[in-house]
Amino acid sequence: MLARITLCLAVWLGPALARAEVSALLVGVGDYAEGSGIDDLKGPPNDVRLLGEALASRGVRDITVLADHTEGAARPTRAAILAALSERAGHVGPGDLVYVHLSGHGSRQKDLNGDETDGQDEVFLPADATNRARETGLFVNAITDDEIGAALDAIRATGADVWLVMDSCNSGTGLRAGSSGLVARYVDPPTGIAPPMRGEGRDEAGGAGLPGGIVAFYAAQSTERAHELDFGGTGATQDWYGLFSSQLAARLADGGDWTFRQLFQAVLADMNDRSIPGGARLQTPLWEGDLIDRPLFGAADGASARRFPVERGRIGAGQIHGMLDGTLVGLLAEANGPAGDWIGRAQLSDLGARDARLTAVSAACRPEADAPCPATGQLPADARFAEVIARPVDLAVVFAPPVEIATGAPLAADHTAHVALLQALDTPELSLRLDAKDYDVAVGWDGASLWFGPRVAIEGQPIGLRWTPGEAPLAPLIARIARAETMAHAFGAIADAGSIMFRTPVPVAARVAPVASSDLAPLGTNVDPTEECLAAVARRAPDAARPLTPRAELKQCDTLSVAAQGTIAGAYDVNRIHIDAHYCVHADYARVEDTAAAVALGQDVWICSDCAGNYSPAGYSAGEERMFIVVGEAAENAAPLNLTGLVETCDGAPLTRGARAAAVDDFLTRLTRTRSLRGGTGFGGAPDIWVEAFDWTVVPKAIALAGEQRN
Repeated sequence: MLARITLCLAVWLGPALARAEVSALLVGVGDYAEGSGIDDLKGPPNDVRLLGEALASRGVRDITVLADHTEGAARPTRAAILAALSERAGHVGPGDLVYVHLSGHGSRQKDLNGDETDGQDEVFLPADATNRARETGLFVNAITDDEIGAALDAIRATGADVWLVMDSCNSGTGLRAGSSGLVARYVDPPTGIAPPMRGEGRDEAGGAGLPGGIVAFYAAQSTERAHELDFGGTGATQDWYGLFSSQLAARLADGGDWTFRQLFQAVLADMNDRSIPGGARLQTPLWEGDLIDRPLFGAADGASARRFPVERGRIGAGQIHGMLDGTLVGLLAEANGPAGDWIGRAQLSDLGARDARLTAVSAACRPEADAPCPATGQLPADARFAEVIARPVDLAVVFAPPVEIATGAPLAADHTAHVALLQALDTPELSLRLDAKDYDVAVGWDGASLWFGPRVAIEGQPIGLRWTPGEAPLAPLIARIARAETMAHAFGAIADAGSIMFRTPVPVAARVAPVASSDLAPLGTNVDPTEECLAAVARRAPDAARPLTPRAELKQCDTLSVAAQGTIAGAYDVNRIHIDAHYCVHADYARVEDTAAAVALGQDVWICSDCAGNYSPAGYSAGEERMFIVVGEAAENAAPLNLTGLVETCDGAPLTRGARAAAVDDFLTRLTRTRSLRGGTGFGGAPDIWVEAFDWTVVPKAIALAGEQRN
C-alpha cells in the first residue's frame, strides 16, 4: 500500500487551479543498504519535504511521497516507485497535470535493448539498488530511462500532462565535490561502462503522438554532476538540500505566476548566484518538452513576452535571437515580472551569437539604426532579466508588385487585390515595401486569389500561400510572411558566410524517400492522405531514400528525414527550422552529445501538396519550402539554445507534417536582419553558431502525376 500524504497550509492555499487536477509524486532516495556499494545522501528526503510544502502552498493537495526518514512515507524502492507511477496513470485524465520529482543518485549502465546511441542507459537508483553485480555491467534494481519514459507515457496516454524533474546525475564525467559541503549525486557505473567523451545524448522527453504533453527539467546536463549542498555549513543532516531542488522549491513557494520557461530561467539565474555556497556553477540545468511556454499549474496566460537573462552587463540574447545593435529592452528583477513593469531600460551593442552588451538609457530612448541613445549611467543592480521593447528597423521585407499569373502582366493599381495588398503592407511595426526587381516575395493573381511565395507558379499552376478577397483579413498573412522572411534572412546570412575552415561540428544528413507517382490517388479523389501515403509507401522500394539535393522537387507522400551526427567531442544544441509553403515556421530541437551515432532531428516530414477535403487543415500546399539547421555550442551555466516555442508563426502544423505545434510567439513580430556571423565568437575566430540551409519545391499533384519529378 502506497502512503499518500496530503500536505497543505492552513493559512493560504494559493490561487484556484484552472486544471482539472494537479497531483504530485515526490521521490527522495538517500539511505542505501549497507554493503550496496552506494554512498548515502543527506539531501533527497529534505528536498521532497521542501517541495511538498511549496506545492501545498499553491493548493496542490494530492501528493504522494516516497522518501527515507520521512514520517508517513513509504521507502522509495524500485517496486514502490514504479507502482506509484502506475497508480498515477490510473487516476488521471485529460487536463490533469502530474508532477514527478526524482531526487537521489543517478548513474549509467549497459543498454540492453539497443536504443541508446552510445550503448548505455541512464539510470535512477532507488533505495534497494546495489552496485555489486559489476561483472554484468548492470546495477541491481536500477530504474532505467526507458522504464521512466514508459511510465510517463502511460500517464500521458490518458490525456494528462507530465512535469518531470530529475535531480540526479546522468553521466560519468566532471569533477567531484568542490568543497566539504558539496556532494555529487553520482555513483560510478559497473565495471566495463566507459564514460562518454562529454555526454551520451539525452533521449527526447516522452513519446510522440500522445494526447498529454510533457516538460522535463534536468538538474545537470549529462557532462556534469548534480550536487547537494550543506546550506547551514555545520554538517547537520537537516541543512543538506539538492542545489537544483532547493532553488526550484524556493521559486514555487514565492506564489508568483510563471510559465515553465520563466520558472526554469529564474532557477537557472538563482543557481548562478555567487552567494550560494560550494560552487553552484558546477552544473547546468536543461529542459525539454512541448509544455515549456504553458502556464505553471494553469495559473496564468502563457503567451507572455519572452525574457532573457541579464548578467554582468550582458544580455543572454544575440544575433541568433534576432537582436540588433540598438535594440531597446526593458529590465526586470524577476523572470515573471509584469510586462512593462521595468526597473530600467537599456540598449544592445557588441552583439555576439547569443549575447550582447547592455548600456543603460533613459525612458525617452527611441531606437534608430546606427544612432544609439545617450548612455545614462549604470544598469540597475537588481536587473536580472530583460524583454524587448523595440528594435531599430533596418530591413524591409520586399514584395513584388502583383502580376497576372497567366500573362505576367502587372495588376492594375486600382484593382481590388492590389489596393488590399498596399493597405496590408502599411504596417508600422514592420518595414515592408514593393520592388519589381529585387524582392523576397513574389505576388501573383489567378483571377480569384492572390498567391505569395519565392515563386508563385509552376507550369502555369499557382503555388504558395493563397489569399482570396473577402475570406479573411490580409494583414495577418502579410505579417506571417514578414516574420518568416526575416528569419530566413537571419539564418541565411550565417549560412551564406560559411567557410571550409569552420565547418559545422554536427553535420546534417537530409534524405528524401520518394514514392512512385503512379501509386498516388487520382486527382479529385477525396481520400484520406494518411491512407493514400501509407499505401504508396508500402509499394516503395526499401532503398528508395537518397540525399536531398538543392532545389529538389518533392511531391505528395514523399518523406523527408533529417539526422544530425556529431563529429567533434562536445555538447551541441541543434535546431531544425522549417519554413513551409504557407510561411508557417516549425521548430524541432535535439541535443547532440555523442559522436557514435546519428540522432534524428524532429519527426519525418510527410509531403502533402494536395490534402483537399476534410482530412487536413493545410489543404493545397504546393510551393517553395526552406529549412535551416542551427547548431550552437552548449554553453555552461546557461539555458540551451532551444528555439522551439520561440519562432513558430502558425497556431499548429498541418496534420501530415511532423513538426511540433506550438503557440504563436511574438518573438518574430519584431525580428529583423542579423549581420553575417563568422568569427569573433570563438577561439581563433571560429564561430559558436553554424547554420546549414536546404530548400526544395513541393510540386502540385497534377504535375507529379504527369511524370516523376527530379529528386
